[in-house]
Amino acid sequence: MIENKESFRLLYQAISELAAEMGDNQFETKSISLIFLDLDIEHEYFDKLFLAFIQYVSRHKGEAISYKNLLALIEDKMPRDLSLHIKHKIIIGFANNYLPELKPIADDIKSAIYNQVNKEIDLE
Repeated sequence: MIENKESFRLLYQAISELAAEMGDNQFETKSISLIFLDLDIEHEYFDKLFLAFIQYVSRHKGEAISYKNLLALIEDKMPRDLSLHIKHKIIIGFANNYLPELKPIADDIKSAIYNQVNKEIDLE
């Protein structure tokens, strides 16, 4: 079916378009897998991070889930340094798709980003 690199690129483009149509943007992550593809990070790192998040969430409930600890897990499991924006998108993506326990922190991140953007483009 898909036999060459151009076909994979077309498939990736189609998935990206669908994610954008679903609302994927700088504030919202609809596909965590697309982030990993964008960054050319192998699936094994997705698995390592997902497992680390599952283990963390199983040991910490509600307000015990720490933003700083989630950032530390990402830093520990990824093969290279990532920007804070990408780390935020990863947390939001896991909250949206796999771990609803992370939603309160994801919502806090989105609010902080939104407030920062509003301050930067204050039209008054």
